Amino acid sequence: MRGPAAVGDAWHVGIVTVAVEDTRAVLDVFGIPGRRRFHTGRMLVPGGVTYLVAAPPADTDGVAATLTELCTRYDPPVLAQVGGDRGSRDVLVRCAREPVESAVDAFFAAAGEPAGLPGFRGDTPFLVRRSVRDGGDLPRFCATATRRRGGKPLAWAVVHGGTAREAAQTLRYLVTYLRPRMP
Repeated sequence: MRGPAAVGDAWHVGIVTVAVEDTRAVLDVFGIPGRRRFHTGRMLVPGGVTYLVAAPPADTDGVAATLTELCTRYDPPVLAQVGGDRGSRDVLVRCAREPVESAVDAFFAAAGEPAGLPGFRGDTPFLVRRSVRDGGDLPRFCATATRRRGGKPLAWAVVHGGTAREAAQTLRYLVTYLRPRMP
């Protein structure tokens, strides 16, 4: 089951992008219609339905404001920044906090390290690796949003490298491991 989500759904994963092509790739890979300012969708995975909300692309100066609006309106427990990077052949994954850390560990335990994933809709297969950077330092998009409503910690993942579709495809696979670990 893929498609739009209904008003009032509990949001599990908020997705942030910087470039328009990254947002298009996320919407395409997750089958989310792009009809609103914030794009909402759902994905059936083991453990239940995952409700997703993708923010509109924000230039470097607007990321903090877009992120604040996303967190205020939807309060997802997990944020993911997704973006392609033609300078990197492989997709890299960084993460912090539970349930994202154990989902990433389970993904690599099942898929191997590096993980080989099929390309989306017949695209060329590609490799996914853990980022060599320490997961403790917050990326720019998370610097002002480390807590959810009520003071609960905000978990996050950064998925970048390869093409935008490869980064979005990687997040789609990670969501499968993430949802069973969420309340």
